[in-house]
Amino acid sequence: MDCSVVEQVEVARPTALARVLEALSQVFARSGKQSPELDLDEVPDRVKRDIGFLDGREPRYEDGRLR
Repeated sequence: MDCSVVEQVEVARPTALARVLEALSQVFARSGKQSPELDLDEVPDRVKRDIGFLDGREPRYEDGRLR
């Protein structure tokens, strides 16, 4: 059995306004401040355990002289 009908698929293209808004959002995202970094020395141990940086034991600090 043959199918003699071929359906054409139309791809939705973004409107001109959507393209302009996307370009503006990319420009403003790059020009903004960088995201703040997480300073692990200032974070309490209970929070470090909650986010998985500690496994319940006391934190282990490496001695700088061993590097």
